[in-house]
Amino acid sequence: MNDYAWHHPTTFSNAASLYAQRQKSGRSMAENSTKLPQLRVALLADYAIQQLALVLKAEIYDLGYFPVLYEAEYGTMAIEVFDTKSKLYTSEIQVAILGFAMQKYRDKFYNCTETQKSELPTIAVAEVMAMVEVLTARGIKAVVCNLAVPIERQFGNFSALTEQSLWTNVLAFNSLLTQAIQAHGASQLVDLMYLSSQIGAESFSDERLWQHAKFICSNRHLPTVAKQMARVLCAQAGRLSKCIVLDLDNTLWGGVIGDDGIEGIELGGGATGEAYVYFQQYILSLKARGFILTVCSKNNHDTAMLVFKKHPDMVLKETDIAVFVANWGDKATNIEYIARTLNIGLDALIFIDDSSFERNQVRAALPTVFVPEMPDDVSQYIAAIEISGALEATGYSSEDGQRNTMYRMEAQRSTELLQFNDIDTYLQSLNMQMQCAPFNVADLARVVQLMQRSNQFNLRTQRLSMAQCQILINDATGYTIQARLSDKFGDYGLICAIASSTQDNWLNILEWVMSCRVLKRGVEDALIAQLFLHCKSHQLNGIRGEYIPTSKNKLVEGFYKDMGFSLLSGSTNVWELSCRDYLARKNYINTNGFPNGS
Repeated sequence: MNDYAWHHPTTFSNAASLYAQRQKSGRSMAENSTKLPQLRVALLADYAIQQLALVLKAEIYDLGYFPVLYEAEYGTMAIEVFDTKSKLYTSEIQVAILGFAMQKYRDKFYNCTETQKSELPTIAVAEVMAMVEVLTARGIKAVVCNLAVPIERQFGNFSALTEQSLWTNVLAFNSLLTQAIQAHGASQLVDLMYLSSQIGAESFSDERLWQHAKFICSNRHLPTVAKQMARVLCAQAGRLSKCIVLDLDNTLWGGVIGDDGIEGIELGGGATGEAYVYFQQYILSLKARGFILTVCSKNNHDTAMLVFKKHPDMVLKETDIAVFVANWGDKATNIEYIARTLNIGLDALIFIDDSSFERNQVRAALPTVFVPEMPDDVSQYIAAIEISGALEATGYSSEDGQRNTMYRMEAQRSTELLQFNDIDTYLQSLNMQMQCAPFNVADLARVVQLMQRSNQFNLRTQRLSMAQCQILINDATGYTIQARLSDKFGDYGLICAIASSTQDNWLNILEWVMSCRVLKRGVEDALIAQLFLHCKSHQLNGIRGEYIPTSKNKLVEGFYKDMGFSLLSGSTNVWELSCRDYLARKNYINTNGFPNGS
């Protein structure tokens, strides 16, 4: 598998070379020799997709999945979606990309009357969302691409003020599409409008290629388009970055603190120093959207910490850093320590360092850590991170901004554990409180996010969508639990989501996901007890649960067996435990909610 660095194609020759290399990689992908988890994708578009499909395969593979692509014929998107007997629905597709060419929309626009032009965005969005609804109803997630920006304006600068210009009409379509996808809740967006604007509309489009071959953009930009698509697809499948690992010297400030001293480093007070201040402000904004911030620096700890405590222009403070590692060990080893301390996978880390030596050493030692290529000039740092594609998300909830604080408290818990001789005494000392409640609309965004992001403690990995969870809220035969945990150090937030349904007088677990931050604290024991309270109060026989293995959830391979479940007769992966045979396990969690097991 290739490393996860990405070099922005700043020149025509570099971009053309990258396109050729990506094509070759996609073409040579015959079999899953590395046993990666499959990602089954349908590529549906109103433009030619053959070359894009090859590049997309390579990009998906580089993100840790083996791509199985179904490529619809040109011009058959609507037929594929609305014909329930089409090959789309017999190929075990997990997610479908719906791609739309600005040039096709342009053709419609030029054939409209004045009144029709004003109505076109609304009508076109309704057509797109009709396909999204059908796909979702058939269990296929939809990823929709908005339109690239056109170069045609027709009215000059006044174009921005009238939908009779193609420019503003396309912007209106994209705005309405965004609102519709937000309201739908079970689909995602690939923002080609941003991408084409970032590249430049004239460079992005190639009118000659469109007229001759119906390519959506210039060949040299296909890897960039495919990378954005692959990032969204893999985020849907659970591949999400969670933590940023920051170098210090010449990354957060200019100069070397150990040599230059606190008065000699560049931070504020000049053009370069202000660029570092701006970069820190940007990093702080990533913390606000949910990233965990950590430090990994070759430095004396006290010397490095002095800048955070004493420098007047330091934006990031000690309290913004969940784990602070400054020593003279190699960075790969220290990054592994950070991942262990936070109890997250290495593939959830983004490593930002100005040194090419350190970047390459981490790539070689830890190939699943995302390492963006960083420029020499600090003023270009933000652009490098943005274009790397590392910042994908599947949603946002108010708890995201508190994630860094939660993980910082977790590091403090790990430190305190060392003071106790036995785990039981330590767990008792935490004074843990858990609140359980059924899924509710107010917390549903966080519940869905937990479903999408959880990889290790995820028994079935079904990635239930917002729409599916909304159905569960109103399902009289089902039973859902969302759980919050707190202790003497603070609030973990919403840490678990369980969805179940009643069948043949058994409670069947549809999905059980849990944050790895609360493992080995007795949370699963308390939740099993809560499920059996429900079973007993509703005269159910007991609980049945299925374990579906993935490349990341081996952690819970023995979960049901460890909980006292037995394999269902004739099954290899469905387990059951009757109310009669259930024995409560000791835990030190005070559980509030669901009175009388209802």
